[in-house]
Amino acid sequence: MKKIILILLITITLTGCAGYKELNNLSIVTAVAFDKKEDNYELSFLIANSPKAQTSSKEGEAKTTVYSSEGKTIAEAAKKIEQIVPKELYLGHINVVIISEDIAKEGFLKIADWLIRNPQTRKKFYLLEAKDVSAKNILKIVSPLESFPSQSIATLIESNSESKAVATSVTYSNFISQILEEGIEPVLPSITIKGSVKKGSNEKNLETTEPDTFLALGPLAIFKNDKLKGFTKEEESWAINIIKNEAKETNTNVKYKNEDISIEASNLKSKIKIKDTQNIEINISGTGNIYNINNIDIEDYKEIEKIEKAWNKELKEKLNKTIKKIQEKYKSDIFGFGNKIYKQDPKTWEKIKKNWNDVYFPNLNVKINTNLNINKTGSLNKTIKGEKS
Repeated sequence: MKKIILILLITITLTGCAGYKELNNLSIVTAVAFDKKEDNYELSFLIANSPKAQTSSKEGEAKTTVYSSEGKTIAEAAKKIEQIVPKELYLGHINVVIISEDIAKEGFLKIADWLIRNPQTRKKFYLLEAKDVSAKNILKIVSPLESFPSQSIATLIESNSESKAVATSVTYSNFISQILEEGIEPVLPSITIKGSVKKGSNEKNLETTEPDTFLALGPLAIFKNDKLKGFTKEEESWAINIIKNEAKETNTNVKYKNEDISIEASNLKSKIKIKDTQNIEINISGTGNIYNINNIDIEDYKEIEKIEKAWNKELKEKLNKTIKKIQEKYKSDIFGFGNKIYKQDPKTWEKIKKNWNDVYFPNLNVKINTNLNINKTGSLNKTIKGEKS
């Protein structure tokens, strides 16, 4: 949104009042939501309120407005919004698109055509799956940390995908390419509302140190072709991102001697090796620093090695459990094992691709090797309890 403001200021400076009036006649759409209402599509636009020519924005005036309309097609719904918005719609600054569960279960490609055919959209916006709420209501929630809900969502995605490894950032282009790519199925980060929609859409939600309502990222949404099949649990989302090499750092707890030990992992790498159409090998490597430890002597190298061994064992078990669930419950190769086979042996892939998800993928033997090392030098400080004694 800062770019939008900068463009407005530069244009005003260079072109004078005439240029200002021209831009002031645009309704800049920053986010879009797709829902279903019975047999109709409901399309919603989040529009940035432009400053008035005569004065600055009034106190209490909302910075954004949500316009919605229904239609038998997305194009019809969009046309109806054009008829009620007093300014020309501009879609060149969309940075977030939210799709409802009903839309996703029916098939994303039914709405993708409208997005791709619109010449203004840049196709680099983030795509998210609404969970347990309508996509439209997601656009209404205001945050005290960002002026625009769309920017709040984008920031949430970026920060979580980089540090917590539960969510992942997926652009429209990424999602479409995975639908069309051989041997890989797409996933989307999910988003939901914590609290009351009514309170969260009120500007008073910005005035409190503890907002009544806020947006929260949920687990990954699993797709097969372009249709939603279900949602993972948080720990499973974390495991999926590690396997797909999309988690470079993360925090994890390891059980050792009846104590939960926090390990901050970094430099995580995942390499998938195809042996044949029935056997896959995944090698996970990384380093970690120990935190939150009280009753274990971490100056003892043998203790460190035992914690390291427990960490490797626990991660391997979690990854295996997640893979088995995806194989058995969803039968959707979100890991891209088939894509590896396709690139390595195209002739073999041609023979098995029609039955890959339903026959071959569920029966794959996946061997996981972990090589996780704890930084010895970074872990040898005495605990506070130890220093005191």
